[in-house]
Amino acid sequence: MKHCSHPHDLFVASHMVSNNQNLACFGCKLPLFGTCYACSGCNFYLHKFCFELPQSAQFDSHPNHTLGLLYPPYCQSGPCDACGESCNGFTYNCTFCNYNIHANCATLLHSQPQNERDQYVAEFFRHKMSEVKSMRSQLAGSMSGKKQQINDQRDELEYVKKMEMEAELQRRRHNLFMQQMKRASDSIDFMGQIGTSNYTYRYY
Repeated sequence: MKHCSHPHDLFVASHMVSNNQNLACFGCKLPLFGTCYACSGCNFYLHKFCFELPQSAQFDSHPNHTLGLLYPPYCQSGPCDACGESCNGFTYNCTFCNYNIHANCATLLHSQPQNERDQYVAEFFRHKMSEVKSMRSQLAGSMSGKKQQINDQRDELEYVKKMEMEAELQRRRHNLFMQQMKRASDSIDFMGQIGTSNYTYRYY
């Protein structure tokens, strides 16, 4: 079988999955389980679910445009707009809006649960993704505030250094001026001594 993310034929490899728990799916980066497709020569594996993902889809979280399925190495470098994690696996992307969402995040957010257990699992992961996204947003805000504080401190230090340099320059100018005044004063005293030595006082 063929898939657009891999140039070689894939074959069913469910028996290999049960014998090796360290293998991961190329599409979602999760450990392999259940029915999977593989290219043993390339160590390439896909869950059956990831293999069957549509090449384009439209989701309620981004209703204005149809999203296309991207796969490594063509995934966008930005984070997933649902969970905030980097997009390093199968990702649905809107080129117009630079909107990205993991294929598995899209499934969790937009699939219809078939029973009460599926509904519980979906709600649990939605809640967790919301928490993670909120924490990341708070962390980004905190880091931004700290960065601004560091920049303010840096500006203050630069201002202090500038004032210190200006004060040092003024001190040097003052010392140079005083030296010049002293030389001028010494020169005047010396010329005065020479001038008085030319006079001869005679008393009659």
